Amino acid sequence: MGKGGVGKTVTCAAIARRAARAGKRVLLAEVRAPRRLPSLFGLRAEQDGPLQLAPGIQWINFTPQAALETYAMRLLKLRAVYRAVFEQRAVRRFLRALPSLSELLMLGHLVHLIEEGPADLVVLDAPSTGPGALMLEVPQVIMRTVPEGPLRDGAEWIQRLLGDPARTTIHLVVLPEELPVSEAISLHHRLRDDLGLARGFVVANRCLPNPFPPGQHPAVDDEGSPMTEANAALIQAARSLRGRLNLQQVYLDRLQAGVDQAIIQLPEWNPGWNPGWNQGTFGTEAIEALADALQSAERGASWA
Repeated sequence: MGKGGVGKTVTCAAIARRAARAGKRVLLAEVRAPRRLPSLFGLRAEQDGPLQLAPGIQWINFTPQAALETYAMRLLKLRAVYRAVFEQRAVRRFLRALPSLSELLMLGHLVHLIEEGPADLVVLDAPSTGPGALMLEVPQVIMRTVPEGPLRDGAEWIQRLLGDPARTTIHLVVLPEELPVSEAISLHHRLRDDLGLARGFVVANRCLPNPFPPGQHPAVDDEGSPMTEANAALIQAARSLRGRLNLQQVYLDRLQAGVDQAIIQLPEWNPGWNPGWNQGTFGTEAIEALADALQSAERGASWA
């Protein structure tokens, strides 16, 4: 989970690749998304899956319609009954008018695949912070407000999995910048204090590497150093990079002070810093490299 644009989808792909390397059967899932994950594995998805992305990795895009059929079939058992009830136009309009019900149905589809599917690990690329938190809150809201019956039973079934720290862990993804860090800290407290859900790592994505050795060149440090035409641009670039690194550390320190989770840093990838990286592309080689970075940064911890 995390703010839109922080790299949740890429991080999910790297986690899935890391787990598949360890022998896990992984289901990689999106929610009402424009089928972004398959492209990171060099594939194009014409439908919402399931689709095999790589050895050990399967993908699906959860939609309300597919979730409705799976969830309703679990309750009604017979497909003929499902069609008679849920394929009526009036019923479909009613369901579309209740967005929270759509979220519950998709969570129900997710839990169904976890409990009855072959995957050892399910990695969910959740919606951005606000919609994602609301989706996780829906089962608890229904349990508080809906009387006994199938809807409440379904919410309790979903909540049993979401609330079990041995089975469900929420990892946050963030950029070392002002808004993503503030939003991640707020989300952390909402998950912990309001929803009581287990949190895992915070992934600080796109962190700039520090190229400066312990003994930096005096010209970079000394503001009064004379600049020749040959070295002026290089020195200015080095000072600018050092300023960005200092600001990055400010946000990482703020993040560490605001959450009680371990922080894993993933590097900013640049063709100049990474030999063999293709300018303008972000595909299987990039995912493999990020999976390597995850493996190095975990320090013995496990995503599974």
